[in-house]
Amino acid sequence: MTPRLRSSRGQSLVEFAFLMPLILVITLGVVEVGYALLDQHVVTKLTREGSNLISRDVTIDDAATALTKMASRPVDFSSSARVIFSVLRKGSTTGTTNYNQVILYQRYQTGALAGVSSRLTTRGAGAFHGAPNYDAYNSDTDANLQLSPLPANLQLPTGGLLYVTEIYSSHPLITPLNRFGVTVPSTLYSIAYF
Repeated sequence: MTPRLRSSRGQSLVEFAFLMPLILVITLGVVEVGYALLDQHVVTKLTREGSNLISRDVTIDDAATALTKMASRPVDFSSSARVIFSVLRKGSTTGTTNYNQVILYQRYQTGALAGVSSRLTTRGAGAFHGAPNYDAYNSDTDANLQLSPLPANLQLPTGGLLYVTEIYSSHPLITPLNRFGVTVPSTLYSIAYF
């Protein structure tokens, strides 16, 4: 009976050695995905708060200051994040180039992370005033401010405004999961419309 017990112990050890890498990858995956979901939640909530701020009677400068003070890990605008505030307007001055067109009426961005708006692109480079509101020069006649293409299901009444905040934030890995060929995004992104 003793030799039989010894062989079953050896068999268990070999089976454990085969399964250990798989168990390790699954455990690291659960930890890393949970961490990424938590960080994405923080970015999403901060983005919504940014859109809420600029939709009120607050200057974009003040909204950026408030959002910077509210930021928590992983969002750090001084080193690893970027915020882009945009205000869209449907032109209301009849007889002008931008009449009944959705244009980028205000735009401000700040933060150390490189990034440009991936959802709100204009036909060309528009020019904007400085602080505190960053509104567009010649918003009635500058065709470069028109959005191209428009985001899906975007409906604005003539003269209506839509407030948009986008946040990019870097997401550092906490596990060596990438060594096993599993990739987790290194940059988190969120957009909110008000």
